[in-house]
Amino acid sequence: MTTLQQALHIFRKDARHLRLEIGGALLLILILIFSGVQTWEQLQERGGPTFGDDTPLSMLLPLVWGLLIARSIQSEALPGDRHFWLTRPYSRAGLVLGKLLFIAAFINVPLLIAQAVIIAADGLPLLPSASGLLWNQLLVTAVFVLPVTAIATLTRNLAQFLPAAAVAVAVLAAILEENSRTRDLVWISVGVGLALAAMTGCFVIWRQYRLRRSGNTALLALGACVASLILSASFPDQAAFAIQSNLIGTADKQFGLRLGAPEAKAGAKRPMQARNKYRQTVKFPIRVEGTAARNLMVQGWDLSFKTLSGVTRRGQTKIDVSPAGLVQFATIDRDFFEAAKNAPVTLRVTYSLTQFGDGGSSDVPLDGTPVFVPGLGQCGATVRWDHREFFCRLPFRRPAMFVSDRVGLGVPDSYGPVPVRLHPVATRGYELSEAVAKELAPAEIEKPLTVTVRKRVAYFRYTLEAPNVRLADYAVDTADVEE
Repeated sequence: MTTLQQALHIFRKDARHLRLEIGGALLLILILIFSGVQTWEQLQERGGPTFGDDTPLSMLLPLVWGLLIARSIQSEALPGDRHFWLTRPYSRAGLVLGKLLFIAAFINVPLLIAQAVIIAADGLPLLPSASGLLWNQLLVTAVFVLPVTAIATLTRNLAQFLPAAAVAVAVLAAILEENSRTRDLVWISVGVGLALAAMTGCFVIWRQYRLRRSGNTALLALGACVASLILSASFPDQAAFAIQSNLIGTADKQFGLRLGAPEAKAGAKRPMQARNKYRQTVKFPIRVEGTAARNLMVQGWDLSFKTLSGVTRRGQTKIDVSPAGLVQFATIDRDFFEAAKNAPVTLRVTYSLTQFGDGGSSDVPLDGTPVFVPGLGQCGATVRWDHREFFCRLPFRRPAMFVSDRVGLGVPDSYGPVPVRLHPVATRGYELSEAVAKELAPAEIEKPLTVTVRKRVAYFRYTLEAPNVRLADYAVDTADVEE
């Protein structure tokens, strides 16, 4: 019997033996399809999306998959030397191939088909989503299938498998949750950690089916996981910055930031609020050269003041983007301000910036008719409760940044790969301007929205250094900041 024949024999044996578990997993896949399909007409009727990856199904389906993998692997358990299968003429290659065929046939392939059906039934183009479908399969395999399979090869039964799998899944879920909530460079270190975890899973599976030395393999796997977590948590910022800059691009030579002149004091002053005894707020207008301020997204900054004597202070800061440029606020301690307000001070600010360029414009009617906008997906206006909103939905991709005359600024999610998804289509809503949002029954046809997609063209750091700054000229009242 050849290796392939052995693998098919083992596959058929597992399929017969675990037919009830397989039926339960496929039933959940059908529930995923029926509950996940939402056409544009249904989205309009319900006023928004009704399904996502935060439902009980998103926890139940992986749990059933994990049990199915464990039951399949442990039907020919690797730890120990008293198993009946060791007396059979099984080759190690045929055994592992049979298990991989089982996992692919009853986990990967059904999920792939279900997600493709949901995309097509939602009325979205399937062919442009092919890369997203395959990428999601790769993520599901690396983040879930490989770790769970590796744990199953190290355990004899479910009593051993469940506690170890629960700890591993909790750690991976925490890492993925951190990637979904944070921005900028975190996805790179998280990706490194997950890649090392997937490599560790492959190593464990190979070593167990090759040598069956469970104790030594478990110790090696534990050490590799700890090393992966340490490397992920301490991944150098400079290396992450270099990776992202190379992926997106760097600023051209025309770009620059400079400190603007202080605002002219108004002739009629309003009554001043009581002065804060501990802090003073200063406001610096920052002029942008080489591009428009609206093309910038500030993802981080570090601001400091330095006197001629070498005294340095950092302040609590925030930043706003205006049509004229950036507006940098800083709050510094009162003692330093009083001592240095009329003396020359060097202002130094290091910005982490993402620059956007024109990615094309599209007209979207406000009558509810959807239009496919490259980078945003299927977009249109719909009624949500007592007002209208602008919705866009796109399979397996993060929405791009965009600007429009009657829509709030469409800020994108963090850069980097999309996290693992069960439901393939993500829907995001944006606020329309107040006049448009409240107009539920317009008297005449409204002018379409012009949506201009902003594509990322550069990611870089820029240091602004301005000498001889007089802090008293830029001091403002606390009420000016709040307004």
